[in-house]
Amino acid sequence: MNFMKKNYYLILSFCRMKKLIYMFLGLTLMIGCSDSNEILGDCYVSPNPEIICTEEYDPVCACNNLVYVNSCEAEKAGNLLYKTTNKDIGEDCIY
Repeated sequence: MNFMKKNYYLILSFCRMKKLIYMFLGLTLMIGCSDSNEILGDCYVSPNPEIICTEEYDPVCACNNLVYVNSCEAEKAGNLLYKTTNKDIGEDCIY
């Protein structure tokens, strides 16, 4: 009888440990996903309005298919990818 009781407590402690591990992994994933630069797609993260850009005119077509005044403004809007273009600011473009 004593042997059965010990096995029961071993199994119970294993199940508790398993639950703790799952809780820890879940919390770790939740914390990792709450970053301010959350990736929203292949080329886009959440915008960062704190970036200070110059007014240099060097238009770029960003991966969200909009033209920005320069690469800094495209990055400020959250675009990770962009290329130079001859289109005017605010126009649609095809990245």
